[in-house]
Amino acid sequence: MAIMDQAREALRPTNTIERVPELVATALASVPPPGAPPSAARAGNDKAPAYLSEPETIAKRYYVEDRRGERQYFEDYQRRNLAMRATDTSISSKREDLNTIRAMIEIAEARGWHSVEIRGSAEFKREAWIEASARGLEGRGFTPSDADRQEADRRRAERGQANEVRAGEREQAREERVAGHPATAATHERHAHEAQPGEPPTPTVNDSRRAIREARRELSEDGRLMFSALSEKIDRQMNKLNSEAKAEIKAFVGTELVKKERAEGPTVLSPQQRQAATAPERAPAPPAPAPAPARRVEPEAPRRSLGR
Repeated sequence: MAIMDQAREALRPTNTIERVPELVATALASVPPPGAPPSAARAGNDKAPAYLSEPETIAKRYYVEDRRGERQYFEDYQRRNLAMRATDTSISSKREDLNTIRAMIEIAEARGWHSVEIRGSAEFKREAWIEASARGLEGRGFTPSDADRQEADRRRAERGQANEVRAGEREQAREERVAGHPATAATHERHAHEAQPGEPPTPTVNDSRRAIREARRELSEDGRLMFSALSEKIDRQMNKLNSEAKAEIKAFVGTELVKKERAEGPTVLSPQQRQAATAPERAPAPPAPAPAPARRVEPEAPRRSLGR
């Protein structure tokens, strides 16, 4: 029975969503991570478990592990039921059920992808397009019908209502804590609402994503080109940071570019700078193999012969 299940699994088509690449910068300077914890920038060779960099809902639903250059998502701790695979630019699965598709789109959204190419069976492409549209992502590779667009609008509205309910529940829980523990509540209120002079409030991930959208909408053409190039560089070179930290850095970069254009006018890139910003980034050359240590030859002990 297990052999038949494996055979059916192997014959299923692979359903994939791939990130549509943005413009890449090669000559632009690297961006320091403002606001990111110093330990994240100097992580060294210490690598945190894979599930710690996933959204909370994904980390609770799947057992996540890095294997052979890709991230794998299992439904059981024994790593027998593989649900999805993911690389830096794609997420794939043999399944086409709605729960798996939603998880794939949620991972893409958490990674900061804005546009995805959808490949696979007709049912997978339809559901993936609807879920991507409901979350504000551009889905390519599928032509939706009016009913598909209507379903995407309905799910988008349901998501908005669910977010409002969760926000209300959090506020109610906070008020209950305030009522039950006045001393603790006063301390929380003081820390939450009385920031130190000159210290900006800590942005949330929704604040960062909103700032990114506003920057893309307000920047000039060359400004958007530079911002897209820097965003791609952040994704590539800061892969040890989680999606929230990357979004915060991108929001900072976009806000600073908007401030610069407001003060100095639209960004104008030279032809060389535009070519550098649109050129694909070369992968770093692999390190040269270390020379093999020289083998030490031990001298042989002198042979003794018996005299006659």
